[in-house]
Amino acid sequence: MVGAGILQGATAGSAPTDRLATPTGSSPARTLRGRLKHWGFLTARGGDLRSVSRDLIRWAIIAVPIGLVAGLGSALFLFSWQETTDFLLVDIVGITYPFAGAPATGIVVWGSSFPRILLLPVVMTGGALAAGLLIQYVAPETAGHGTDEAINSFHRREGKVRRRVPFLKIVTSVLTLASGGSGGREGPTAQVGAGFGSWWADLLHLPAKDRRIALATGLGAGVGAIFKAPLGGAIYAAEIMYMGDFEPEVFVPAIIASVVSYSTYGVFYGFNTLFETPAGLGWTVNQIPLYALLGILCAASGVGFIWLYGSTERRFSRLKLPIALKVALGGLASSAVVLATWFLLPEGNHFAALASVNVGYGFVQAAMLGQIGAGSLTFILVIVLGLSVLVRMVTTSFTIGSGGSAGLFGTSVVVGALIGSTLGGLFHLWLPALVSVPDVAAFAIVGMMSFFGGISKAPLAVLVMVVEMAGGYVLLLPAMLAIFIAYAATGRYHIYSAQVANRLASPAHREELRAWLLEGTPVRAIARSPVGIPPGAVVQEAINLSSQSGVSLLLVGAPDAWVGMLRSIDLMKVPPELRGKVLVADLARPITVKVTETENALETLRKLNASQADVACLVSLASADRVVGLVDRQGILHLLEGVTEDKDTDGPPSAPPLPGKA
Repeated sequence: MVGAGILQGATAGSAPTDRLATPTGSSPARTLRGRLKHWGFLTARGGDLRSVSRDLIRWAIIAVPIGLVAGLGSALFLFSWQETTDFLLVDIVGITYPFAGAPATGIVVWGSSFPRILLLPVVMTGGALAAGLLIQYVAPETAGHGTDEAINSFHRREGKVRRRVPFLKIVTSVLTLASGGSGGREGPTAQVGAGFGSWWADLLHLPAKDRRIALATGLGAGVGAIFKAPLGGAIYAAEIMYMGDFEPEVFVPAIIASVVSYSTYGVFYGFNTLFETPAGLGWTVNQIPLYALLGILCAASGVGFIWLYGSTERRFSRLKLPIALKVALGGLASSAVVLATWFLLPEGNHFAALASVNVGYGFVQAAMLGQIGAGSLTFILVIVLGLSVLVRMVTTSFTIGSGGSAGLFGTSVVVGALIGSTLGGLFHLWLPALVSVPDVAAFAIVGMMSFFGGISKAPLAVLVMVVEMAGGYVLLLPAMLAIFIAYAATGRYHIYSAQVANRLASPAHREELRAWLLEGTPVRAIARSPVGIPPGAVVQEAINLSSQSGVSLLLVGAPDAWVGMLRSIDLMKVPPELRGKVLVADLARPITVKVTETENALETLRKLNASQADVACLVSLASADRVVGLVDRQGILHLLEGVTEDKDTDGPPSAPPLPGKA
């Protein structure tokens, strides 16, 4: 029923009182839950949390374990991914990979060998098939990039995630990426953190609202750890849920969890930045218009990528094949694109093909250090850089759009860096006095921010995160310009289809919105004028009056002397042959609920719930016996119509059709 939670006085997330006792012989998990449930401040609200210190302790108990597991999960994923990649792509296919974090004084190298490169379709298809079988038969939630699944759980499933999902997301993502699938690393780590956050909230017996916050906290902790960007990860957790809004209650626990996850992850993989930046990195005022053009190009490319990815996803969804075969077909198609690019280009430009295999961060590092093309930019090289952007978009669409398990954030970082390198290279060729070869690295870094910031609708988080990943704020001003131009220019297009426009459009906040709306509406605004009938009138006269006035409730008596209420449903129960004889005074019900003009709609609804009544009489402040209006549940329902629709109002689909297309 629409608005049932408020209209019936139910409390969402309330637990039965008999679960307070822990039965003898119960499982350790239930025993722990029973003990933790007695820590009342974990689920306390309002006046019980009067001090900031107590609130911090509460969120620390919730967030610290989430951060610890997110950090360990990220380390486990990275180790598994590296070892499996070395076996499948390095040892079998013969690909030499560059790596992120290479020192600026070193040379970033990559390579491949023939005929071993011909094994790539076999490896990619096999890895995709193995991942697809797990997705199909064990955990369908691990399909795709994972972030959408977490966002959808936040908005529409009270933050609930099945316990098997985090572990299986690691396995399916390792199989997809390490075999050559094009994607990012944040999807699995986000789901590990989000999944544990949901489980931990259940173990602590937290209400649905806190479960959603715990899920978002884990998501941000996982992303912040794998990208070595704790502040950006915390902001990302609060911003990624919406196209143009924040989840402010996520900030405190997300920051705590991100600090813990980053520290845990750093114990295993160090605390250096993800990417190494060249010395002397900077910008000039004269380059500002060029960075504005970069923001526009990233926005246009982002809209194109959204359309390409969405179209591919829809076409695969229409195939009448098992999900495992769809994922395998996506891997085969992706490998075909990579091989075609590899054979069409000379050996020195094979980076355009190899950058579309696996995660690709090493090629971002090469672009940032100006080592693609050995430091000398030519027009042909710039064209190949542009081609690598298209190839990466296509292979990512095949890999993830078919249902493969990998992230979109990481692959967008690669695409954005290649876009920045392409445009920066063109600027150097056309305006060498304005843009030097070292300046191209700056365009690559800003491109990373701008591309994903535009299509993710999380510009602030991405700005902070990529600055942390690059290890400096020297490019903050041009990055701010480019990323927010891309954010504005992409408009209503967004890559995460589960995002909603803002908090008002989120199913997670509908109960809050209803309460806020009712509390801010004076009861007199929804009251209607009473229609009265004398006590001596017969039922047929009352039926005629109700029909003519269009009301279902009549007051019996006279102004200032009402003796009761009369419902049309009671009138119709009188047999037709008696309607001209029975007096309305005999059917009148007493007036049980009265509200004054100073009360609001929420207070009125609470009185109706307490009395189990359907109608309240609005009485004058001058006299408690003078009824000046009537308020019923139907009127309150009408007030809530805008926020009780079952369908989501989350804006356009992730990949709107092109103009003129169905």
